Amino acid sequence: MEFSKKIIFLLFAFVIAELSFGQKAPANEFLFGFQLRPIVPNAYLNTDIETANLPNFTYSAKSNVGFSFGSIIRKPLGKFWNLETGLNYVKRSYSLNFDLNDSVQVSSKHNMTFIAYEIPIQALIYVRLGKAWYMNASAGISIDFFPSETETFSSEKVDSTYFDFSQITYRIKWSALAAQSNLGFEYRTEKDGYYYIGASFHRPFGRIAGSQGLVESTSGSERLWLSLSGSYFSIDLKYFLYDKYKTKKAVIE
Repeated sequence: MEFSKKIIFLLFAFVIAELSFGQKAPANEFLFGFQLRPIVPNAYLNTDIETANLPNFTYSAKSNVGFSFGSIIRKPLGKFWNLETGLNYVKRSYSLNFDLNDSVQVSSKHNMTFIAYEIPIQALIYVRLGKAWYMNASAGISIDFFPSETETFSSEKVDSTYFDFSQITYRIKWSALAAQSNLGFEYRTEKDGYYYIGASFHRPFGRIAGSQGLVESTSGSERLWLSLSGSYFSIDLKYFLYDKYKTKKAVIE
């Protein structure tokens, strides 16, 4: 709750600042671009491993490298401020590990993906570092949508006994809010567009999914529930298209 209050405060501060200073510079046209974001596990930000335990059974989810791609629309609002939004496809990837240590020791591993769509709404500010280089920082919220659920199965044999492993991962809600922040650097050209490299941290305000891990054999079954936070760290690569009509428009005016 405290985290969400900080995000709301930042957005409120952005609006106040824009009303106070944004009118000192005329607003420009929209910028349209594309982005590719490899999702990287990060232990420092607690986005790598989540675990549930019983005395004889452990079920864990390890984040693997995923990816996201989509389109971006940026609207300059003043001399330094921008509003950025878009639509992104996000594919989170997990390794689900089952470890049973009862009368025998047996384990299994499943690979699982969880799909989402995101609509970010962020306030962006930039600082000019040189003739064509800029440093950007942004923060805001993202509206996340989860279209599907996922299920996997496997079977392991120990001596003459089969152990059947399964997992089903349910979305907790069809849609949810998340906080998102970015920091990066941008190289701007006059005729070839803008090139951006940076990093993002995406943190849902609540758990996005619940995963049930189940192991069954002739001697009985064990079941564990694991909730997935859905937080991730990404490397951002963006490109904004050059508007070839912008120069012609300026000449006509």
